[in-house]
Amino acid sequence: MLKRSLVVFTVLSLLAACLAGPALAAPADGARTITVTGHAEAAVTPDIAFVTAGIVTTGADAESARADNDRTMRRIIDALAAQGTDKGNIATSQFSLQPIYRNDGKDGAPGTISGYRLQNSVTVKVEDLAKIGPVIDAAFAAGANQFQGLRFAVRDDDRLHDELLRKAVLDGRHKASVMADALGVALGQPLSVSEGGRYMPVQFDAVRSYKAAGTPIEAGTMTVSVDVNLVFGM
Repeated sequence: MLKRSLVVFTVLSLLAACLAGPALAAPADGARTITVTGHAEAAVTPDIAFVTAGIVTTGADAESARADNDRTMRRIIDALAAQGTDKGNIATSQFSLQPIYRNDGKDGAPGTISGYRLQNSVTVKVEDLAKIGPVIDAAFAAGANQFQGLRFAVRDDDRLHDELLRKAVLDGRHKASVMADALGVALGQPLSVSEGGRYMPVQFDAVRSYKAAGTPIEAGTMTVSVDVNLVFGM
């Protein structure tokens, strides 16, 4: 009699598990979770910019390429300073020296070195956006022949990031609460939180048209955003 009761109890237990359905079935570790991504973004007006420009020179030997490059870069830095740029806001961002080969190699071997190419670039922090155009013009008038890019940013980006991060977490909690309510379960405590992606200020293409005098630049607005990944128990 006891053995028959155990069999009946086992059958009823299996039947109850099947009727419960897969929606509320717990994973092997017993934890049931809701995973969401919280998002926050804001349109801001940049108040600072970074201009990157430089000079490429070639020479029969490394020394001649370097000497020509040094002279031009000194003129560029002096011209930027004449525009009111603090020298502390001018930093070398690239410096490279590479050999130039003739195409006389055989069986894949490099050819004969015919000269050297030296590239030297500086990034200028422009704190007055009205001076972006004059800064670019001054650099090219002094001999710059490369323009690597223009990037806008905001000074107090840490405060902005913290604000967006907080809003993204609240957005994720709201999404999880709505999902839990739709499922008819109580939302539990957050089990894990991680930042999924940080905002990035707009990077303008280096291929930007400019005039010899009076480069027109408009900062406009840029969209910055933050994503967070959250896992809640339920």
